[in-house]
Amino acid sequence: MIVQSEQVSLKHLLTVEALSDQEVMGLIHRGSAFKKGAIWLPRKSQYFIANLFFENSTRTHKSFEIAEKKLGIDVIAFEAATSSVQKGETLYDTVLTMSAIGVDCVVVRHEDENYYDQLIQSPSIHCSIINGGDGSGQHPTQCLLDLMTIYEEFGTFEGLNVAIIGDITHSRVAKSNMQCLSV
Repeated sequence: MIVQSEQVSLKHLLTVEALSDQEVMGLIHRGSAFKKGAIWLPRKSQYFIANLFFENSTRTHKSFEIAEKKLGIDVIAFEAATSSVQKGETLYDTVLTMSAIGVDCVVVRHEDENYYDQLIQSPSIHCSIINGGDGSGQHPTQCLLDLMTIYEEFGTFEGLNVAIIGDITHSRVAKSNMQCLSV
């Protein structure tokens, strides 16, 4: 990942553990800027994203879709129930296909923990991967939103005691928050 003037450039967003404090703060500041009306200036004229949700989701799925559309990104429709997944296509094959047809990024929610390991190790998959929730593993994007809310409210993380009410063994959001907020 690269952090320059509070702009973070990353290939994948998979876990909060993989982010440095500087990267987390860069993402929080960038998110706050967008919230205040900042405009995204893309490096190329057209970006494609596919939201691959293999688990039911309303808030996360539609929040991604709205954010993508506000940024001017072309969202490729995907519904697991009407895709080749129903004929046995694997997650790997679905992402490989999306990458091959020119999708720049996939947001994936899947029941398997660490589903992304095989995807990021593939020499054939070139698109970026954003983890929208993996089993009882991680939910880094929700964690970053929670951190942004805390930061907006208190202006710092120093000296705060944050109680996490949730099942950190099974809740991917509680687990991500616990990992990121631990000293």
